[in-house]
Amino acid sequence: MKIVSIAGICIVASIMCKFFESTGKEYALYIKIAAAAVVMSMTILFVSPIAESIRNIYSRAGSEPEYLTILFKALGICYITQFACDICKDSGENALATQTELAGKVSLLIIALPLFESLTNIVENLI
Repeated sequence: MKIVSIAGICIVASIMCKFFESTGKEYALYIKIAAAAVVMSMTILFVSPIAESIRNIYSRAGSEPEYLTILFKALGICYITQFACDICKDSGENALATQTELAGKVSLLIIALPLFESLTNIVENLI
């Protein structure tokens, strides 16, 4: 039922933003950022059971534990990047949003390099 709380926070924040949009745009931006931070922190609470399920799946499959670490790091990068991009777009800074997306993509590539190396080793052993 946390989704009901999250939806309520988003609706109230949206109404407050519309109210402050005409009188003080900076207050509307602060409300958006605060609401987004609260929703993100509440959403993180949902991740714990999911992470435990994924760990169980990986342990049963006999996969390397560093692959799981890479997966979680990549997921974190995606969420943080999307959060930052949305804040930048809401404040009218589209160029910063684009640069943030690029930085997120490069970070994902850096995180995934060990996977590419492992895949290359597997292909070399098959050939």
